[in-house]
Amino acid sequence: MAVKLLSNGKVQIDYRIDGKRYRETFTGGKTLGRTMLAKRKTEAMEGKFFPQRQKQKLTFAEAADKYWSSHLSKKKSADKLKYTLEAIKKYFGNRTIANISTDDVQKFYNKRLQETSPSTANRHFTTLRAVINKAIKLKLYKGENPCNGVDKEKENPARTEYLTTEEIRDVLTFAPERSKNLIALAIGTGMRRGELMRLDWKDIDFVSNIIHIHESKSGYSREIPIMASLKPILLSMNPQHEGKVFTLTVKMVEHDFKQAREKAGISNVRFHDLRHTFSSHFMMNGGSLPDLQRILGHSDIKMTQRYAHLSPTYLRQSITVVDNLIPKLA
Repeated sequence: MAVKLLSNGKVQIDYRIDGKRYRETFTGGKTLGRTMLAKRKTEAMEGKFFPQRQKQKLTFAEAADKYWSSHLSKKKSADKLKYTLEAIKKYFGNRTIANISTDDVQKFYNKRLQETSPSTANRHFTTLRAVINKAIKLKLYKGENPCNGVDKEKENPARTEYLTTEEIRDVLTFAPERSKNLIALAIGTGMRRGELMRLDWKDIDFVSNIIHIHESKSGYSREIPIMASLKPILLSMNPQHEGKVFTLTVKMVEHDFKQAREKAGISNVRFHDLRHTFSSHFMMNGGSLPDLQRILGHSDIKMTQRYAHLSPTYLRQSITVVDNLIPKLA
């Protein structure tokens, strides 16, 4: 039996009863740990040791912290996921999972649905369900997941908003100088905002005219050709052997894009729609779906398929597969 002070300031007790090992973690120092260890020994001697009951005392906050440390914190989108997790923790507070009903989860989901979009509400719900499933899998909680049986809304269809050639010109005209090149690169490469923010000079090959992406959302690296009109822009930025190409913050980029969009008189367009803009114009000018898939870094061609209808030759080419279906009648 042992009492151990953890690096996060909590204390862990480790003990065996009837040959089975148990570990418990508490918020407190070694004094509390020794007290709880003595309590478990007494409960065992008096026949009052019921470990399954302890699993019903797990709070959602404790389960969420465990899920964060063991799973979410290792993801590339950790900052965004942390925000989602904290929002859920704030709603449920320190309630035990055993006291969270399916109706409680439904009310939480409905509230999110009123405040955000169906896709965001579904993402919060998915995180909530995953936290409790993880607690069950780790045997920290014994019981059903209250998320089972919750009614969800269908998500909105994937957006494919894109800027016209004239709108592209207007946005770049009104974009503040500090963000103009970044916005141009977003339009001319289809790169995600995060990829642009992480872009390093050493990843740009001016000889082969290729941008190397090492950290893609799909988990795979990829290469993006540098179009002729973009190369002078990059060369004008005083290229270095290494170092960040852009030193702007996300907040600055969002502010500048919103300002440029509003001055250009364009509404209902997000920064991410610049990626759709690249993809749409790529297909409208004769690009192929497999090539677009490689440039965008889509792991599944179905994600790229949304741009297929924009190709002027797509339908004509696809119908040729049944061109011989009708025999010659004359």
